[in-house]
Amino acid sequence: MSRNTLYNSSLSDLLMLRKIVFLLITCIVFQTVQAQNISEQIKLGQEYMKNGEYDKAADLYKVIYNDNPTSNAYYKIYYNCLLILEDYKEIEKIINKQIKKSPENLTYYVDLGYSYEKQNNITDRDKNYNLAISKIGNERAQVIQLANAFMSINDLQRAIDVYSVGKKNVKDYSFNNELAILYYRSGDISRAMDFYIDYAMEDINNLNNVTTSLQRILDEESDHMLFQEKLYNRIQQKDAPVLIELLVWDFVQIKDFESAFIQMKALDKRLKENGSRVYELALTATNEKEYDAAIQCYNYIVQLGAQSPYYFLARNGILDCRWAKIKETNYYTQADIDDLKTNYQNFLNEYNRYDYRAALVTQSLATLEAFYNYDVSGAIALLENVLSWAALNVAQKSEFKITLGDLYLISGDIWEATLLYSQVDKAMKDEPIGEMARFKNAKLAYYRGDFNLAQGQLDVLKASTSELVANDALKLSVFITDNLGLDSILEPMKLFAAADLYLFQNKISDCISTLDTLLKSYPDHKLTDDVYFMKYQIAIKNREMDSAVQYLEYIRSNYAFDLLSDDALFYLGDLYQNYYKDTAKAMACYEELIIQYKDSLFVNEARKRFRILRGDKLN
Repeated sequence: MSRNTLYNSSLSDLLMLRKIVFLLITCIVFQTVQAQNISEQIKLGQEYMKNGEYDKAADLYKVIYNDNPTSNAYYKIYYNCLLILEDYKEIEKIINKQIKKSPENLTYYVDLGYSYEKQNNITDRDKNYNLAISKIGNERAQVIQLANAFMSINDLQRAIDVYSVGKKNVKDYSFNNELAILYYRSGDISRAMDFYIDYAMEDINNLNNVTTSLQRILDEESDHMLFQEKLYNRIQQKDAPVLIELLVWDFVQIKDFESAFIQMKALDKRLKENGSRVYELALTATNEKEYDAAIQCYNYIVQLGAQSPYYFLARNGILDCRWAKIKETNYYTQADIDDLKTNYQNFLNEYNRYDYRAALVTQSLATLEAFYNYDVSGAIALLENVLSWAALNVAQKSEFKITLGDLYLISGDIWEATLLYSQVDKAMKDEPIGEMARFKNAKLAYYRGDFNLAQGQLDVLKASTSELVANDALKLSVFITDNLGLDSILEPMKLFAAADLYLFQNKISDCISTLDTLLKSYPDHKLTDDVYFMKYQIAIKNREMDSAVQYLEYIRSNYAFDLLSDDALFYLGDLYQNYYKDTAKAMACYEELIIQYKDSLFVNEARKRFRILRGDKLN
């Protein structure tokens, strides 16, 4: 082939390629312009509809529909406009046209049936609805599309019928979840439960979705009883683990941890899981502050022996729960303290490691020794030893330095406490633990009576990323502002701050003496209710419950509109409920709090306790 021939051939190919590119660009530009034009026409039609000019809108939509015969979206816009105009003749015409083009799209029969319903022609409506359902094939998408069409006109029963037929026709999909949702929406809670159970049994991975949905539908005690009855009946037919998990989940919802434990223990033994599920239940109970139930779960795991991978976790969990019961309630004995100390020591001896878990247990032991056995020097020695462990990183050591700083503060060594807090602040400046250290230093300034310095630091900490630090900073800041205000006399506040430190250091006689001086020297000061609340705290610490009640009742009667009034009511109710076992008085306190102090942070817990004392079953 000659060079000229090759050249001419290449030139011809190039020209052809340019023509193709030009045509493609032209098509794209045309389609873009056309799409923009349609979009503008649709917006114009919407304006007509908004203004009630339905005839104009229909004329416009008809043009768009005729120009785009394959678009179901434009058909639907035109159809809806015709419904408003009640132009049923045109509706029937375009629907028949759509059915011819897309006979597999059964929603057109629903549209036609709905137009007959609008004409009160129930016979032809039912004929078309039934025809649509009778034509359902074995395609999942077709079933969902048709069910959605019935749901769009709020015909939930026919949507259920569609899914029921689809359940038979479509071999690889059950529609259990869809049926459960529809039965719930139609008010048939019992059938909704049935299909949710089916959906969970279909695949264990569906369990989370099922329990999330069930939380919305199990409102009353009778709902839970019915659900449990259904599960027990299913278990008799097929003892599947997922049924037990659902049963346990429901027991947890109604706080019946005893029944949950029985079921989970049986499942754990059956599947030989070494306590894994029981451990998860223990964690749930702990989070719900159901400490006795959690301890029961942990004890089961401990009894499995050290070969269980959850053995030390369970041992640790028991200690944490017993410690929480002491810290969070005022109803313990010295025997409880002594027994917990022994168990801490036994755990550390058996665990025999120097890692973070051992350090946390040692930290709890040190806190117990300092705050409940008043052996501060022994507690300091324990934590000083922990800080020498090589296995701990900087963040972990910072956590223990905070506690050690508290212990030095109790001992009266304020300089060492400040030094430790400042070390943590420097090492973990942008972390929550660093912000906690800064709060501790701010509180030291408050204890010393340097309120301006404290307030300046607290103002910054109120924006802390740590919710705990931010709340504590806000609370102390409000307290300082509320009780100083424009008052130029700082002495009452200094006396109270000193008493606050004495209480923290367990110097009870010094604390009481300082509070009495404040009351005597500054009668009717704004701090008076705070003084009586601190006296309540001292009485609790000394196990003088009758005195504690008297102080709270004094605040309740004389300071009903001060900041501590709701606190006093709540703790008074707690004493009546848990120490004196006086249900009537406890309920009266909680009810008064709920009614009189609607914005109190204690309202939700007070309402929960009131309902429990009244005998309500809670979700």
